[in-house]
Order: sequence, then structure tokens, then C-alpha cells
Amino acid sequence: MLELDLATVRLLDEDVTVRREAAGAVDASELVGRYALRQALLTDEDAEVRAISARRLGDARDARFASALIEALDDAMPMVRDRAWRALARLGVEALLPHAERAVRRESVWWVRRAMVRAAASVAGSGAVGVLLAALEDPFWRVRHAAVQALAWLGAGNEGLREQVRRAAEAREQGPLRSAVAWLEGEWRAVASGDVGPRPFDAEGSAMAAPRAEGSRVDDVEAGLASEDPAVTTARLEARPAESLSARELVEWLGDPHEPLRALARRRLRERKDAEAPRLAMHWLDEPRVPHAQDEARALLERLNVDEVDLATRILAAPPRPGSLAWATRVAVKQGHEALLASARALAQHLEADIRRAVISALVFDPDSRGLVLKALDDEDASVRAEVIGAWERRPRSASAVEDFATALVAFAPRATSPRERRAVATAAAYMEASEPLLRASQDEDPSVRAVALQALASLDWLTQTEREHAESHEDPWLRAAVLDVDSAARVCLDDSDPSVRRMALQLALSHGRALASGDPTYQSTLALGCALSPDPWIRARAAEQLRPQNGDAELRALLRLSRDTELMVRNAAASPLEACDTLDERLEALLGPPANSRLDVPPLPDIHNKLPTPEASPLESGDTRQEPPPRQPTPGHDTDLRIAAWTWRLRRADDTAFALLRDSLRAHTEPARVVTHLQALTLTFPDALFTAEPELARLRPTSAPRQRTTPSPRPPPPPRASSRPLGRTGLNVSPLVLSGAHLTSREPFFEAHEAGIDTFFWEPRYAALTQFLRSGRGPRERSVIVAGTYHSGPAAIRRDVESALRRLRTSWLDVFLLFWVRAPERLSDEDYAALERLRTEGKLRAFGFSTHLRDLARDALTRHPWPVVMTRHSAAHPGAESAFFPEAQRQGTGVLTFTTTCYGRLLRPIPGVAQDTPLPSAVDCYRYSLSQPGVSASLTAPRNRRELLHNLEVLSRPWMEPEALSVMRAHGEHVRAQGRQLDTLVRRAPGGSREALLALLEEDGPLELGDLPSS
Repeated sequence: MLELDLATVRLLDEDVTVRREAAGAVDASELVGRYALRQALLTDEDAEVRAISARRLGDARDARFASALIEALDDAMPMVRDRAWRALARLGVEALLPHAERAVRRESVWWVRRAMVRAAASVAGSGAVGVLLAALEDPFWRVRHAAVQALAWLGAGNEGLREQVRRAAEAREQGPLRSAVAWLEGEWRAVASGDVGPRPFDAEGSAMAAPRAEGSRVDDVEAGLASEDPAVTTARLEARPAESLSARELVEWLGDPHEPLRALARRRLRERKDAEAPRLAMHWLDEPRVPHAQDEARALLERLNVDEVDLATRILAAPPRPGSLAWATRVAVKQGHEALLASARALAQHLEADIRRAVISALVFDPDSRGLVLKALDDEDASVRAEVIGAWERRPRSASAVEDFATALVAFAPRATSPRERRAVATAAAYMEASEPLLRASQDEDPSVRAVALQALASLDWLTQTEREHAESHEDPWLRAAVLDVDSAARVCLDDSDPSVRRMALQLALSHGRALASGDPTYQSTLALGCALSPDPWIRARAAEQLRPQNGDAELRALLRLSRDTELMVRNAAASPLEACDTLDERLEALLGPPANSRLDVPPLPDIHNKLPTPEASPLESGDTRQEPPPRQPTPGHDTDLRIAAWTWRLRRADDTAFALLRDSLRAHTEPARVVTHLQALTLTFPDALFTAEPELARLRPTSAPRQRTTPSPRPPPPPRASSRPLGRTGLNVSPLVLSGAHLTSREPFFEAHEAGIDTFFWEPRYAALTQFLRSGRGPRERSVIVAGTYHSGPAAIRRDVESALRRLRTSWLDVFLLFWVRAPERLSDEDYAALERLRTEGKLRAFGFSTHLRDLARDALTRHPWPVVMTRHSAAHPGAESAFFPEAQRQGTGVLTFTTTCYGRLLRPIPGVAQDTPLPSAVDCYRYSLSQPGVSASLTAPRNRRELLHNLEVLSRPWMEPEALSVMRAHGEHVRAQGRQLDTLVRRAPGGSREALLALLEEDGPLELGDLPSS
């Protein structure tokens, strides 16, 4: 049996944590491992597994997997798309450019768009200028900044590109593109003059306004409502009656990042019942780059009681916009409204591809528009054709529709360009049994297309023997799986290098097992016995289901071994046939016999058409079969594991007969030592009464030393934790770490942290596992400190959120309640401070405060009110609070909590230009640095898994940093802080020019894997 990389087997495990570990452990230097990663990238249900697979395929730099990575650009999860862009950049795949041209307008997540911008620029260079110019008008400043950086480097030595950028700017009267080009002109002049020092580009200052509704008076609105803190804006809007604002004004807030503000705007729009509101909200359907806006617009449309036909009529009569047009056409299809359908069909020939795509996306559901839809396969724009391809992939409901689609796709074959289109053609040709397109597709450069065609040709028996043999021996498992048949399945399930192909082969062999057994009665037995030795537990379990102890000693022995497998599903599968065997006891007694006379090795197995090799070994030693290959067959007469399994099953009933067998075996002293130990352990399963007449046997029963019974003394109250620290003058003591429930998904880590000394927990309503832990009542409520808060502003909203938290946590008080993410002084108003004081007086809060990134705002707030607690950003890379805020907080007795102590992981990464062997701080060092500052009570930690939690708990043993280590940490933080200022210069000088510079930026901004992300 061919040995497998066991990480590729674990990559198929049901447990997602096992698959995540396996994705990082697969040997990507081997082609087999890379194919396994491709399979995981495209089929695994877990986004992190797919993301890790994409990264590792990029690291492998094998161009054979570019098409799989391009397909992953359409993954539902942004982390996977981000990793796919980065991987394609490493591979230098120029085919990503058309996808980038679409993503720059349609990708919904800003950090994915940023990765796309840098990937496109690194691969296509000046060919990506269209993408970069479009990115200069992105709603998010970080995307614009990435585009400016790329244009600065690409244009430094390319006058043609500079001129193209200038012409694009001249076509705009104002906006972020013009301001970006003005900065670029200065940068290019500086480079030409030899000045390569970094010149900061204020991408935030060139912010692009969100899409405005027609005739919007948003400036007038903002004059009375807007604040830098959206919670303040929300409170002001809530204080205004719905009639005081127009629908146009309210629609603008549907695109705000602050969820309470969006929800309030949506509610106000419903209250107004303005007929224009739905049409205005639909403008957001054309801006997928603003998070939540499209969802808010759709939610509003669903909740407003509007006349859909009337609204669709107005939309179709107005200048077309893709988002609203798609909605109106769907209404026309749903209502079967001929006049509206006629208007929509006319727009299917519109000059703008986005308009044609919007119409076709809805008309694919209209049977009467089928001819028009299928004609769209000839559209010059791939996104329009993609709507037709998508309808085929969903499979039309009627047989006539399937026939029409298949016929049109086969005719479209010569014009199909992308792998997706060619796959659709191949599936249509298979349906039509069209040999010519299938034969052409079987030679396609894309393996997914070839696999579809080969599978169809094989099922139709149109493959020559040479073609079949070539596919069966191909390095790509998709092609081997495509030509899998009953004749080869028995061999493939044992010998293929890919575990997923082995599983497919076994399923095929078992589904036809009875038919094959009629020609060879030993087929199923031999197949199952061979598969019982597989390193894949899934295959071992399927093998166990086919074995029967009454079929002979070989199958009995195999089942006994499988009953001791390390995997539960294998043990369960083996137990079923053993329990169902009426003659099991007699067979076991015959098998056990005197050990010296027994030959317990597996006799040679009959060969089945020379396809199944004789099994060599059992994988059932007590080690982990996920990490070690199956051991070799034990020598005859010394298979102690087999005897242990046999005795376990023979004595399972623990009745008088079994007791006699147990007694006789122990008295005979003929069993190996391990078997004797096991038999002694089995004595514990028998009733105590049976040992009354057998005192010698009773003495062999394992026992534990008797406990001395002492009168329990009253337990004194536990002393305060040695590591607890006062939280300013609040009277509260907190653990040095405040454990957040943001990422932990079960209660157990919180119990473990509590046992280790953490008694302070940061809670928000969406933290389900922490909610369960805090509700559990494990330990007195007084010993836990709960930090909660609100994103709202205003006395009524604050009280509402406090009382909601009390109900959710089933407690009568909160220890600390914060106004989260304060960004403007108005958020810290006299009214809100008074509201919090009243709640403390009522006993619902023990302390209160606010959190902010702005240390100057925090310091000024303390001059107006004695805020008891402040949570603020602090790290070695952002030490400004040490001089600007901490001294004032300490003077006033304000308790200080810190967060982002690892600077989002930047403090843990190597620094460009610094020696690679320079020691890096750990997350524990970062926490200790912050906790060593005078006045800091605790730091927030948000571990993503148990491993990170256990690492962070090391802080508790010494929540401070030695003086010499503090100076080293400060120096490292200064390097990290300077890195942001120097990054442009460093990457501009990178060997290899602008491509290497952009790849360096991709590495700089790249998120770590979820298992390695910093906790704070």
C-alpha cells in the first residue's frame, strides 16, 4: 500500500481544527501536497482552511495552480479573496488583471481591494494603470493610498504612464483623483531630482464623498447633526422628529459605518412613509464598496409598503442605473408584467455593459426571455456572459430550458474564453452527448475543464485505452478521478497518492461490490481487509462495515484490531458487526486458545484480479495514526493487541461464564504481561459479589490508596489575587489582563483563565461564549469584574444599554461601564456624565468611564469631570499616552485600561532593514511593557484560541518589565513607528524595482493566519 502524507488525510477530517492544522502542515514542496491544498482551497467549508491553502499555494510559486487561485477570487469570504490576490501576486499571474478591473468597482471589502491594487500593480505594472486610477476614487483612504504608492513607483521612470495619469486628472473638475495626482507630480519631481525621502500623502484628507442622492442637501444636514463621533450624530438625529428631515437627507445615513445610526435612519424613513425614499435608497445598490449600504437599502425596500409595479415603472422610465434596474426587472419577472418586461428587454442591448448585466441577471428567471438571455452568450463583456453561465450552473427547472441552454452553450464553444465558460460548455456537451466539443475540452489547458470532459467521455465509453491509461496515470487527481471505473476502483482505493481519490474509489467499489462478488466471492472480503490497513480512518471505518467475523479468522482478526483503533468512528464501525455475530464467543475462544500454540498473524489474503496487495501491517498500535505510518506486522504468536481486543470482547458481558474464563486465564500465567495487565483492569467491570469466593483474584483488582477521612475545617475566604491591581480610586481590584470574549467560542477557556487568576472580563452582547460563562454562576459574583459599555450617546440610550446588559448577564450590577470609541468631546457631555452618575447611585454600576484612541481628548475630559475609568490605546509603538495622558490620570486617581498593546501585531513582526536575527518581543512582552507604566491598571487581551490564551496568561506571574528590558522595548517600538514613515523609501529601494516593492507592501500589510494573530 502506497504511503500517504498523513497531513493530506487530516485535511479531509470532519473536525475543522484538525483541518486547519493540516492545511499548515501539508508538505507543499511535494506536488501531492499542493494538489491537496488546491482541493481544500476550492471545496473546504471553512474559510480559514481555504485562506491557509491559498497562502501556501502562493508560497509554493507553482503556476499550475493559478487557475484555482483565480477561481478563489470569487470566494464568499473576504479573507480567502485577500489571500488569493496575494498568492497570485507572488506567482506573477497576469491573468488576474481582468478580475482586478472588476474588483476595483465591485469588491465589497476595503482591505481586499487594497491587496488587489497592489497585486495588479506588481504583476501588470503600467498595464494596471486603469485599475490604479479607479482605485484613486475608492471610498476608503487606505485603498487610495495603496494606489498612490503604486503610481508613484511605477511612474517614476515611465513618462507615458505619468502623462496618462495627468489626462485622467484633467478630466475631473475636483475630487480625490486630482488631489492625488497633484501629490504625485511633486513626488515624481522629487525622485527625478534625486530626493527620495518620504513625503506623506494625506489620503484621508482627500476623502471621497459617499454617493449622494439626487439633490441631496447633506451639508445642511451635517451643519446641525454631524459629529466626528457617530454616536453623537445618532443621538442628535434621534432627538429630531422624522418630519424635520427629508428622505434625501436620511438616505445618506444608510451608508454610515455606525450601525445604530444606520438603523435609526432606516426607522425614520419608514416613519416618514415617503414614496421617494425607496428610489433614493436604491442609489446605494450601485456602490458595493461602502459596507452595509446595499444591505440597508434592501432591508428598507423589504420593510416599506410600496407599490412595486409603480416603483419599477418609474425606475425603468428614468435614466438606467444597474442596481435599481436589476431590482425593477426582477419585479417585472415576478409579476409577469409585459409592459415592464418589454422595457427591460430593450435595455438588454444597452451600450453600457453594467446595464446589460443588470437586465440579464433578472431575465434569466423569465422563460419568455430565454432567447434573449441565450443571445447574451455573444456579448463582448465577460460579466454579462457570466449571468448566463450562472443560470446554467444553477440548472434551469424545465427540461426544455435545459435543452435550450445546452444547445446554445455547445454552439458557444468556439468563443468560450475563461475556464468557467469552458467548463459550462463541457457540461452542456456531456448533456447533449456531443463528441466534438467533449474531445476538444479533454485537451483543455485547465484541469477542471479536462476533468469534466474526461468524465463524460469515460461514461459514454468514448475514450481509447491509451487515453484512459494516460488519465489514470496523470499527476492531477482530478483527471484520475474523472476516469475512475469499477475495474480500477479496487486498486485505486489502496494505491492512489491522493486520499480524496482513494475515498471516491472505495465508494465506487463498494457500490458495485455485490455485482463483482458474483464473479469472485472473495472480492468484498479481500477489498475490506486491504482497506482495513489504510492510514485514512474514513477508509478503515468503511472497511469495518464490510467485514463479518463469521466469514473467517482473517475478518475476525481485522475487526478486533479495528475495535482498538485510535479513531472513534473506526471503533464504532468495527463494533457493529462484532455485536451482531451470534457465534462471536465461540470464535473468540477458538482464537484465544493457548497463546504458545496460536498463530495470530493474518494469513495471506487471496488476490483479486491482481489488484489488491496483501496487507502488510495494522495501523492500530497505541500511537497516533494521524502522525505515524502503520507499523509492520507483529511476529506470529506475539500479537498482544489482538489478544487484548479478543479478551475485551469475550468478557464484555461480565457474567458467570466470562468470570470463569477470566479466572482461568489469570491463574494459567500464560498470557503476555500487557494482556495480564489488561485482564486485571477488566476485573473492575465484574460485580463485586463474584470475587467473594475468589480472594486471590480479588487481590489482583487494581485499587487506589484509601483516602484518610478528616473533619473538614471551615474554609477561610480566599485572599485577593496576588496579581490584582487597584483600578484607580474606584475601589475595584482588577487582574492585570482583561480577557475579551471577542474570539473565543466556548466557555472552557474562560474557566481556565479564571482558575489561572484572571477575574476581569470585557463583554459585549455578541460575545456568546463569555455570556454563557458569566451566567454560569461559577464562583461568587463579587469575585468577577465585568467591563461592558455602549456605542450610543444620550442619557436614555445609555440607560437602555445598561439595563439590557444587566438582563442579558442576569446580574444586578456592572462593575465598569464605558462609552465605547469616543471620537468627539460632545460624546462626553455633562448630561451623559450625570446619567452615568445616577446609574452608579442606583447601584447598577460600580464605576464608569470611556474608551478612546485620542489621548488629548481623554486628558481634556479629565479637566471637565473626574471620570473614574479611561481605556486608551497604548503600546511601545504608540507611547504618546505616557507623557500626554497617564500623568494626569494618575494625579486624578483615574483607573487606566490599555488596548492594542501589540499594535495589531506590528510589534511582533521583523522590521525591514533590521538584522533578521534580532530578537523580537512576544505578546507577553508587549503586555508587560504597558502594565509597567505608572497608572496603568490592566491591559485588554483578545486571544483567538486556547494556545494564545495560555501564552498570554504568562503575564500574570510577572505583570511588569525589568528596567533594562523596558529600554529595549522602547527602542523596538521606535523602530516600528519609524517603519511607517520610512516604508516608502525602503520599498522604493527594494532590489528588483517596483514589483518587489509592491510585493514587500503586500507582506507588510498582510494579515497573519487566525491562529497566529496577536491578541490585542
